[in-house]
Amino acid sequence: MSDGLRLLLDEMLSGEIAVQLRHHGWDVVVAVVDDPALIGTSDEDLLAHATSEGRAIVTANIGDFAAISTRRRSQGRDLQGREHCGLAYITSRHFPQDRSYVGAIVGALHKLLESDMVPPAGAETYLRRPES
Repeated sequence: MSDGLRLLLDEMLSGEIAVQLRHHGWDVVVAVVDDPALIGTSDEDLLAHATSEGRAIVTANIGDFAAISTRRRSQGRDLQGREHCGLAYITSRHFPQDRSYVGAIVGALHKLLESDMVPPAGAETYLRRPES
């Protein structure tokens, strides 16, 4: 159901988000928490892993990933000569940690994937809660 759009959900995000998106036909979404080899991976290494798999990262860890992205941009690319495959940020302003958190993120990512608006290589975007 996708033309190469692939996402990796950072460790702070529930694997249930990936499960629900796969239920909607988005088999291109995986969660760090579902892969024991990725749990506890540094942000820099996680971004390198996502890049090697052609995945954009979805994260609430804006400060660390924005800094890594800025550093990579200033250096041209990562050590292997690749840009990252995009970063999608989740803020508590748009996604408060309440009962609707998982469902709201699923809805926002579904809309992002459906509209083909996953950030392109090297780009960053902020997810917005879909309007009801």
